[in-house]
Amino acid sequence: MKSFIFFIIIACTLALAAAFSASNDQLVDFNYLIALDSFKLSSLLIGAFASGLVVAGVCMSLFMMKLRLSLSKFKRKSKRQVVELERLRAAEIKG
Repeated sequence: MKSFIFFIIIACTLALAAAFSASNDQLVDFNYLIALDSFKLSSLLIGAFASGLVVAGVCMSLFMMKLRLSLSKFKRKSKRQVVELERLRAAEIKG
């Protein structure tokens, strides 16, 4: 169900982007580091959106990787503590 809702949201976003690009066909001058070119306004905005999406995805991936590493570290620490606690409980029963 969750993937279906996600698919519907993506489809609506793509439909809005298509409608947006169809209605914005003005040419604008874009001055980037090397040269000056004329582009459609819609293509520049879609390019800016896509590059922002890529940058956000990379940042989120790095953050998720950091969280997974810390989670595995805490799981190992917890396992060691459980083993030590069981060993202490066993030693307490004997002594």
